Amino acid sequence: MDVLALLEFYILYPSFFVMIIFPGLIFALIVLLYTIWFERKIAAKVQMRFGPLYASKRSGGFLQLVADAMKFVFSEIIVPEQVNSTLFALGPVLYLLVSLLPLAAIPLSTIPPTGSVLSMYFHEFYDPNVGTGIMAAVVSNYSLLIVLALEAVTPVFVLFTAWVTNNRFALLGAVREGLLSVSYDVLLIMASLSLAIEFHTLDVAKIVEAPIPGFVANPFAAFLFLVGMLIGTGRFPFDIVEAESELVAGPYTEYSGLLFVLSMGGSYIGTFAYSILFADLFLGGWQPFTGYYGMIFTVFKAILVLMFAVFMRSVYGRYRIDQALRGSWKYLFPLALLSIVIGGVVGIWIR
Repeated sequence: MDVLALLEFYILYPSFFVMIIFPGLIFALIVLLYTIWFERKIAAKVQMRFGPLYASKRSGGFLQLVADAMKFVFSEIIVPEQVNSTLFALGPVLYLLVSLLPLAAIPLSTIPPTGSVLSMYFHEFYDPNVGTGIMAAVVSNYSLLIVLALEAVTPVFVLFTAWVTNNRFALLGAVREGLLSVSYDVLLIMASLSLAIEFHTLDVAKIVEAPIPGFVANPFAAFLFLVGMLIGTGRFPFDIVEAESELVAGPYTEYSGLLFVLSMGGSYIGTFAYSILFADLFLGGWQPFTGYYGMIFTVFKAILVLMFAVFMRSVYGRYRIDQALRGSWKYLFPLALLSIVIGGVVGIWIR
């Protein structure tokens, strides 16, 4: 019994549970499969794509997903000549892992002091700003700052992934990632800053526990964060980095087999991490639940945001790089300044 209690303690330990089980690595991979299935099916419905719509129709297209997964797993991994094979294989792996890192600082729920399996971690993961325990891998008063910093590192690994392939198409796609990161990072930071000013904190948990959700307090910030999230993760209409009609597959052109799956998976998991942060900042997070129910409710909201992000593929065409950059700086940046002003004004009332 002591062994079982010890296993329960370490498996449910928030730092391990959040990063590895839910909503970390294991659950994120399940979400990745579901997201790809949903993206195919919704695009097939809207655009009348007969292949995804009717392949294994009785199983809802699930068998097509299994067939594609087996194809990639058993496909040969081709390593180009004149590249460092170690760095070539390491690039997609690092990109996937770095996409998961922001989950460490995003709070998912509160830990009740009694009456829950999680209650044994209440004091260890206590957040004085909120006055209760927080279900997160890392509890910090500056969790919003940590998440944004970790998200900002991701483009570096996209550049690295492209650079090690020694391919011009890949490098061109990586340069596009660098250009876009300058614009969308500004939008994300300013949208988040407006909420931080509004609620007088950089602690995401305190923002969730605020009396009104973020999208009501500052709808401009919610819109800007959503657009910045779409640009940052390459969702339509901003999949300019891959742009298969121009750059084959962008930074991932030279990758095949399982390495290609890891490369593309990093983008989806990054969108998932952004969606959880969006659910916390603007959709009330785990409210009104606590404990495991709060975690499930937060992730449920995040999946709805994720589904909306992939739905955009069905209804919008791809922007050119100049259109995306001009739109970010000419139209969205002034809106971001307005959201900060609104945050300051509303913040006086909330205080």
